[in-house]
Amino acid sequence: MLSFLRRLFTDNRRDGSRMVSSALLIAFAGLLHWDHPLGLAMAAGAGALALLWFLLYLSLEKER
Repeated sequence: MLSFLRRLFTDNRRDGSRMVSSALLIAFAGLLHWDHPLGLAMAAGAGALALLWFLLYLSLEKER
């Protein structure tokens, strides 16, 4: 499963930052509904995905 998520990540920093910010936006939208189980599940899933993608983003090299 982890290798599948790594293949979904892009290979340039511009698109990688967009993916991380989108996942964070979804996580915060889930936190707005923290009183519902689906809101918590969405926040936890998107937060974990954002963390994984952020770590992959840090491993990308800057383009010059």
